[in-house]
Amino acid sequence: MPRRSTSVEVPYSARQMFDLVVDMDRYPEFIPWLVRSIKTEISATGFKSEMTFSFKGLRETFLTYDAIEPPNRITISHLSGPFSHLNSEWRFQDLAHGSKVDFFIDFKFSKKLVDIAMGPVFSKAATSMVDSFCKRAETIYGK
Repeated sequence: MPRRSTSVEVPYSARQMFDLVVDMDRYPEFIPWLVRSIKTEISATGFKSEMTFSFKGLRETFLTYDAIEPPNRITISHLSGPFSHLNSEWRFQDLAHGSKVDFFIDFKFSKKLVDIAMGPVFSKAATSMVDSFCKRAETIYGK
């Protein structure tokens, strides 16, 4: 069961970082292994997200429910797909000169072969998520 967490301070507000993370329709523009990402059933408290990742010929789609508490938290729960479980959380806290971004993910693929093939790759990709969003913030908001 890979569990990963990372934390970083950035020169952008919590709201700016929150907005980047919930703008998941744009993920394929800056997350290389993600080929499709859409939001559905959007409400004031959350939305369903469907994401498709592809790596070395393996393509999987999964569905999550993303509970939002703007601009401080996004809690992601597995609904369906190749995982036996997937739980994730983003936290954003304003600081004097920017914000602190915390990311946590805990997952396991349900099929042993997929877990062996994709587990380490997905684990590395999950760990690099915060870096992808920091680079995206630079592109969108400037340095």
